[in-house]
Amino acid sequence: MAPSPTPCRRCSTAPAIVLKPFDLDEIRMRVERAVGAARAQREIAYYREREAAEATIIGASPAMDRLRELVARLGRATAPRGAAPTVLLLGETGSGKGHVARAIHATGGRREGPFIEVNCTALPEQLVEAELFGHERGAFTDAKTARAGLFETADGGTIFLDEIGHVAPSLQAKFLKAVEEKTVRRIGATDARAVDVQIIAATSRDIEAAVQLGEFRDDLYQRLSVAVIRIPPLRERGEDTVLLARTFLEQASRRYAAPQRPLSPAAEEAIRRYAWRGNVRELQNVMERVVLFTDSDPVTADDLALSSPVAPGTVGAAPGGVVRIDFPDGGLSLEAVERALLVAALERAGGNQTKAARLLAVSRDTLRYRIEKYGLGE
Repeated sequence: MAPSPTPCRRCSTAPAIVLKPFDLDEIRMRVERAVGAARAQREIAYYREREAAEATIIGASPAMDRLRELVARLGRATAPRGAAPTVLLLGETGSGKGHVARAIHATGGRREGPFIEVNCTALPEQLVEAELFGHERGAFTDAKTARAGLFETADGGTIFLDEIGHVAPSLQAKFLKAVEEKTVRRIGATDARAVDVQIIAATSRDIEAAVQLGEFRDDLYQRLSVAVIRIPPLRERGEDTVLLARTFLEQASRRYAAPQRPLSPAAEEAIRRYAWRGNVRELQNVMERVVLFTDSDPVTADDLALSSPVAPGTVGAAPGGVVRIDFPDGGLSLEAVERALLVAALERAGGNQTKAARLLAVSRDTLRYRIEKYGLGE
């Protein structure tokens, strides 16, 4: 009788038995299967580690302590099925709204369910409805098969609607029904389908102003603002800026297999004084560039390549469109700033009102109203 195979010390199961005479094709298949299983385990471990990192809210400021408390409360209120509060995240571009949305999902009862992220401005308007709500076969020319939308895909989990403040008015009624009744109707379908999802929406737009201008439905805003969380910009978080810089520097060094380096005192002071119009995203990008393009140990202020602070009384805009105004001691006139923006947009657009409205992310009617208000059309 042949002796039993000795169990592998690195795993809980006995090794596979290969009988003589050896079949090379079988051995190759078993090796490929083992390598594939090991690769899959590494990938699973990587994604779990990344999800855990994305769900961690970094910061020691009072504002971030409060944010963690709110996230924890929402997590306790979210059940695996049924109860799941609708959340509206407000904050500047790059302030971490997506990060907070993932943290809410990861701490709640739906953490084992899917997390579906939708950038409402990234989808072409003609495709938004089909992507979000799905379609039946034959609903339109290319609909050769039925397809579930992202709301259905997120059933049992969370759907994160980023930049919902820019959704076209023609689609806001459908969003209202999905938020209010937790039902969706596929394009071409006669019946609505129930979906059990937690809805987390976010916007960098002044959504209350959009409601007053008639560009965003008030009833949809009311349904979304069950639990409103305002995420503070990075410049209001004190020493969190340096703490985040150290964390991002360490993460980027590990990602690119580069030596770990500390920040010099001068570099930390430069980080404290900088305006960070792009918020956390801008800081993370700076630290990644430091790892990729510099070698100083410790990292110097020059390595950061930060521009000079904005002079008091000037208005600046980051590439992402985030506006930063440093007020002079005497203050600024809101009407003067708004009028200057209108004049600059019209000049940049060569007098074309449609192009100017697009530059300012407002409707043409809103632009025309403000042009008349300031007498710019005369």
